[in-house]
Amino acid sequence: MNLQDIIYFYHLAESLSFTDTAAHFFVSQPSISMSLKRLETELETTLIDRKRFHKRMSLTRSGEILHRHAGVILDSLSQIKDDIHDYKNQIVYFGFLPTIGGHFMSTLLPRLGKFTSSVKFVEEESSDIMYELVRSGEVPIAITGSDLPHFNDENLIQIPIATQKLSLWAAPDHPLTKQKQITSQDLKDTVFISLEKGYTHERIFDRWAQSKFDQPPQTLYTKEIQTALSIASSTHMVAFMIDILVKESKDLVKIPLIDPPEFYISLILNKESQDNPFQNEFNEMMMALAKELSENK
Repeated sequence: MNLQDIIYFYHLAESLSFTDTAAHFFVSQPSISMSLKRLETELETTLIDRKRFHKRMSLTRSGEILHRHAGVILDSLSQIKDDIHDYKNQIVYFGFLPTIGGHFMSTLLPRLGKFTSSVKFVEEESSDIMYELVRSGEVPIAITGSDLPHFNDENLIQIPIATQKLSLWAAPDHPLTKQKQITSQDLKDTVFISLEKGYTHERIFDRWAQSKFDQPPQTLYTKEIQTALSIASSTHMVAFMIDILVKESKDLVKIPLIDPPEFYISLILNKESQDNPFQNEFNEMMMALAKELSENK
């Protein structure tokens, strides 16, 4: 089966137009027709149903099957090209959350050495999404966060880097900032701000709230950390965050919790994605640096 015929067919199946397909590849329409005929002859089936009376055409069931498999083939070819390009140019990949991983970049970046100009950073706001990217092998190694100290995944190598306690953050004039110790009773009328579903903070907040209140508290959910902090600083709502997300701010005051929940930051590595020697070397270096960070925390 001719690869170029598959490429032509895939575009034809997408556009359902001989004219558009021919124009896309800068060939004549008869060339596309001949390509289709070769595929139909080889597969002994009709791939395109031409309804000349209605001036329409559609894929036959066989055509739908070939279209689906052709998409997989072309995706694989694209990935092969990317992998060879990365190998030839010694490209390596590293995933991190700008808000969390960024906190450690000042330590990591000066230590990248020969990888400084070849590393490609994959940024993602959600720890859950980053975990899935590493688990699937789409990203080989990353810094991410979790509500659990250890991932129950035998395909991952995990190196704990830091543990952060969660606190409440409020505007300086909020009444709670005047108290030395906060109880659940003090918080019963509080409106909280938390990150929405898909973020580790949301799971930690919901578990904490369930353990402290008989009824779910009033909560505003947002996907933007800066939005949450901005609202907290300009209202009497209270943000639920780890320290490194807030950093130093004269607009917010930290309200420590009794027995605060914890947020776990780790370097994670997919064991099965190590097929590039340069990526492997980079991974080994990052694991060593992560262990240093863990030992110095």
